Amino acid sequence: MTMISLLRSVTQVSSGRVCFSRVKLFGVDSPRHCSTNYPCPEVKMTKPQLDWDFLSDPHNLEKIRENINLRKSSASIDRVVDIYKEIYLNTDIDNMKSDAAREVIREQLLAAGLAVPNMCADRVLNMGDHPTLVYEKTFTNPNFKMRKFEDIARILSGARLSNLTLMSGERTYYLTGPLAELEQALIQWTVEQLVTAGFSLLSVPDLLHPSIISGCGMVVEGDRTQVYQLDPYYGQVALSGTAEMALGGFLAGKTLTSRELPTKMCAVSRCYRAETGRQGEEKGLYRVHQFTKVEMFCVTAGVVEESSSALSMVHQLERELFTKLGLSYRVLDMCPDELGDPASEKFDIEAWMPGRDMWGEISSCSNCTDFQTRRLGVMAEDGTFCHTVNGTACAVPRMLIAICEQMQTENGSVIIPEVLRTYMRGREIMEPKQRKLRPNFMF
Repeated sequence: MTMISLLRSVTQVSSGRVCFSRVKLFGVDSPRHCSTNYPCPEVKMTKPQLDWDFLSDPHNLEKIRENINLRKSSASIDRVVDIYKEIYLNTDIDNMKSDAAREVIREQLLAAGLAVPNMCADRVLNMGDHPTLVYEKTFTNPNFKMRKFEDIARILSGARLSNLTLMSGERTYYLTGPLAELEQALIQWTVEQLVTAGFSLLSVPDLLHPSIISGCGMVVEGDRTQVYQLDPYYGQVALSGTAEMALGGFLAGKTLTSRELPTKMCAVSRCYRAETGRQGEEKGLYRVHQFTKVEMFCVTAGVVEESSSALSMVHQLERELFTKLGLSYRVLDMCPDELGDPASEKFDIEAWMPGRDMWGEISSCSNCTDFQTRRLGVMAEDGTFCHTVNGTACAVPRMLIAICEQMQTENGSVIIPEVLRTYMRGREIMEPKQRKLRPNFMF
């Protein structure tokens, strides 16, 4: 039985979190005697403050319904309005209820309101159901057969992508030798570029309270969640899916002065996701359970013009990074059902992966307006909620795929992008090992 199968077989506790106390690891029953003495104090989170005036205004209902439908969301604005009326319009009935009953219905209202996705930017509402191509830098195929990343990695002795059942299970990997060095080169160069562009670098935790993660717009409960959570013995702790969550949590409950806005932050972190996806071209390093990413996070005044300007800045910086790396890529302006709940507008960047014969997403950037700040309690000194913008500067696994597949040579060597050579001890090319010197991971 693989590690992933073991995790799927664990007992679910009533809170929806996973309890590992009766997991058998390698055939050995390993019970855990939980103790109440473990130091896991309760985390006090700011209660989300939604825009109830907007959500309950009859003049907005049709537009909100359209937004929900275009995003293919399961939220119901009609349920929100019905509960809101029951509490705030039928006050005589509400006043007759017990304190416990009033608390229950207010929690129901909050849950229904939190399920409503952010409003799309007006231009996105009119986009239809297909992304719009904004830019494309084409790739010219050489006159030899293109290898997939997995074949290149084997020739370079740069990764172990299979036979990992005893260590970590499916959708995991080891990077070795030249590709491990290339990973570090990408991280160091990207961070240097961002700091030069005025971003403040933070080192962030990977363990977060689930409320921080849900406040950023990621579902933490249910069968379809991509969030890993620790045994409840350790308190309410989840593994972060992106540094955006920790950066948002860093500002939770804060009021920012006009001097502090806009603020630009960046971080390097491991990202943990219970990914599922198609086999075939998405196997190997393309879709994995943990990876390293360099993230950008901006906070602006709560004005659409300010956050739109920040989005343009982040998007332009992403394109500059990929252009300096010499990559062929395209930019897509994403339609409503590709935004997720938090984003008002979003741009994806896809690199051509010639070994796979497909475009693969390597980056995105989103304007989340006040969706996250209302949930995390991030405000400006004038009492308005700030806006947030996030963007991926470097998601290592897919950057490795794009670089290796686009810059491969006929014998399996890979030309190192010029901007990374300083971080690769001056090397210009990653060359294959002789076949007899390549490690054999079959056992």
